[in-house]
Amino acid sequence: MPCHREPAVAGLFYPASRDECAREVERCFAGASVPPGTRAVAAVAPHAGWIYSGATMALSILALEPADPDTVLLFGADHHGILRRAAAVYPGGSWQTPLGEVQVDGDVARTLLEERPRNVQSSEEAHAPEHSLEVIVPFLQVRMPRARIVPILVPPGIGAEEVGKAAVRAALALGRRTVAIGSSDLTHYGARYGFVPKGLGTPAHLWSKRENDREILDRVLALDSSGVEESFRRRQNACGPGAMAAAAAAARVLGATRGVLLDHTTSAEVMGEAEPETWVGYAAVAWVAWGRS
Repeated sequence: MPCHREPAVAGLFYPASRDECAREVERCFAGASVPPGTRAVAAVAPHAGWIYSGATMALSILALEPADPDTVLLFGADHHGILRRAAAVYPGGSWQTPLGEVQVDGDVARTLLEERPRNVQSSEEAHAPEHSLEVIVPFLQVRMPRARIVPILVPPGIGAEEVGKAAVRAALALGRRTVAIGSSDLTHYGARYGFVPKGLGTPAHLWSKRENDREILDRVLALDSSGVEESFRRRQNACGPGAMAAAAAAARVLGATRGVLLDHTTSAEVMGEAEPETWVGYAAVAWVAWGRS
């Protein structure tokens, strides 16, 4: 029986009804713009509830849209701790969202699994409860409706750089026009996250964004896969460092030479909180080739 994933967080992170979901995606894109001529080969996108990070996520998708891909490699976080020593690729079939079905590029998934058996495994189960890729898929359905996806969850410390490279090689070997997305939020700050190194309030918020987030973003912009994971180990400044590291490696194979920071904000800023006690950082990054905006 073909694989088929049902939504896990529809109605929680984003609307569960088709009409409301479509309206909310369009709202996120309303007024969104990237530098003229931007044609990214890969991107970083956040994955929180759309009310918090949807507008930032839309910028990442907008930068990739001109590439008109056949296949989108989706590198995601493992929030449930299911994975330990390997990345998990969804093997084929389809993903359901309120907007309908999206086909998984099973040929690319199969080729990847054949190339990298050591640190890539096939797993529907690991993807079942995970939201980090699900929240992005409806954006792709609206802006890249013909593209297929290859969902891959990448925990840190398992060789993310090699996973990213191998995924691109698998897609290119099959002649796919390919882009990649690394799904991650940034610093999770506050007592609810067990992370309050600078106390609470405005000074802590500024430190979280300008120093803690910024260090890992500088590594992301430089396409420094190993640096992304090293920064996370020291500073707890992301929830998807493996996903970003894999996507950075994929971007290099796809010809990217630099990153462009399209947006960097926090949930406190989005919600207009003057004296925040807890927040999460979000960023949109586009990786482009030299000389291309």
